[in-house]
Amino acid sequence: MKRKLVIATVLCLAFVAVMAAPAGAVIGGQQDTGNKYSNVGMNLGYAEGEYGEGQWDFAGSCTLIKNDRKGTVVVTAAHVVWDVSPEDIAANWRVTFDPLEDHDWFMSFPDLEGVKTYKVTAAAAYPGFDFSQIHNSAPSFLVQNDVGLMWLDGPVYVPGTKKFVAPAPIVGPGGLDALDLKSETFTLVGYGVSDVLAGNATSLLAGGFAAPVWNGRNFKDVSVNTEDGQFADRYLSLSAGMYVWDSGGAVFHGDTLVGVNSNCISPTSPFDAYRLDSPAAQKFLRDNGLVE
Repeated sequence: MKRKLVIATVLCLAFVAVMAAPAGAVIGGQQDTGNKYSNVGMNLGYAEGEYGEGQWDFAGSCTLIKNDRKGTVVVTAAHVVWDVSPEDIAANWRVTFDPLEDHDWFMSFPDLEGVKTYKVTAAAAYPGFDFSQIHNSAPSFLVQNDVGLMWLDGPVYVPGTKKFVAPAPIVGPGGLDALDLKSETFTLVGYGVSDVLAGNATSLLAGGFAAPVWNGRNFKDVSVNTEDGQFADRYLSLSAGMYVWDSGGAVFHGDTLVGVNSNCISPTSPFDAYRLDSPAAQKFLRDNGLVE
């Protein structure tokens, strides 16, 4: 029997005691109707229903960083893939790169008919990452290196073609250090809750009754909130969030992937993105053969 999906319970909800979004807040940016960010995907996990029926649940976002006949790899947040068994991953996890901009959905749907998905064959969180350490306060979370990887079962193609989707180029070591970050613009990309149709965002974040929807891939430009944060060498403190439940979503500077969405507790407050140019992130990627 497939075990009940736990990914969604460990996404951005870790911070419910710290802050909640305003009731009825719309969280999101511009729909990617042109499929501009075709290398950003949505994580899906299979969950058993209360009466035995199964459904596919939205479980954060990821970005394609390797896509060829030698392998297909996406980067996401460590807390998405932390402490999940290989058997569960192989049986129950998928990724789609479809824009999915045509209509709104509730947080889950019964099948994947008409949606192109790729099976997740393996996953890895940053070594030593322990999600249980983040429950006390936000600073304890930011001490962590919140980056993870997933391997897919085959190359990702441009819809309707046999052309490989171009993976996102990854920032180099210390690639952001030379920038005046406060004068730069960063682009958030991912799939996430866009509205709460019933109940409110507070009850959603607290695990209570709410009817949230997501409406496909979106993007939004933001700026850096501060360059003087407690862990500025590993995290970007950005001026605004975009999505609740969008852990692992992309943070681009131009066309270069510079971070992953780590803390998305509120659409109106600063939030934190894990820097892929940090020494720890670069070592993790290098150890997995993804950067030189």
